[in-house]
Amino acid sequence: MKKIIISHVGLLERDMVLLKNLSQLSTTWLGNFELADHPGQSGGQLLIVDADSEASRRTWYELKSHSWFEKTIVISRQKSPIKGADIQLTRPLIFRRLADALQKVMSEPSSRESSRQGKRVLIVDDSPAVQTFLNEKLRHFLDGNTVIDIAESGEAAIVQAQDNEYDLVFMDVMMPGMDGYTACKMIKAHSQSKVVMLTSKSSAINRVKAKISGCDGYITKPPKDQELAQVLQRYVGAPEHTTSIDNMPVYGR
Repeated sequence: MKKIIISHVGLLERDMVLLKNLSQLSTTWLGNFELADHPGQSGGQLLIVDADSEASRRTWYELKSHSWFEKTIVISRQKSPIKGADIQLTRPLIFRRLADALQKVMSEPSSRESSRQGKRVLIVDDSPAVQTFLNEKLRHFLDGNTVIDIAESGEAAIVQAQDNEYDLVFMDVMMPGMDGYTACKMIKAHSQSKVVMLTSKSSAINRVKAKISGCDGYITKPPKDQELAQVLQRYVGAPEHTTSIDNMPVYGR
């Protein structure tokens, strides 16, 4: 049974009492969940918000822009629908309604689980030439069931990683805005994706920075076919490739 991490913003003391009581019930009836150590903690699968408080609403909107919550339960005296709420509970909050809402969330597959179709690979690079080259190169190694997506920046990669569980991410380092080290660290903090740096930076200090970011591999540009094949076999389960190197796409063309 999957465990749900619940973050919360602005809940009343009696709301917290209900949640804590629910957490002590049999997991066979309700499910397996735990409360986040800090209210509004980024990364919980479920966020519960008191929408009657202006401060709580403001915090909620801020969290939505950079957090990884799968679902949001909104508690309010307001009976009309509140935008952004997956489940809306009206006050006074009662034990049974909260329990039913939690049980519903736990019984539904996450957006990542429901949208997952085969293997997925993400290419993160701001250069159209590199995007095209690597996309074509990977298609020589991978079967037709593998989905290959492209992100042009670190920020875009983080957004796409929120919506898709990638098996492998090829990450450029030097990009406008957020660099690859930061993007890697943020993706690794909230997913199981393997991240391999693909960069022209080959110095020892850059390799150290990559290791600190949590990446799983480091390849310098232009990548060698053997290096790509080994990475794909290790992280995506690609079969050994027999196509002649002469037929492979050429870097930069």
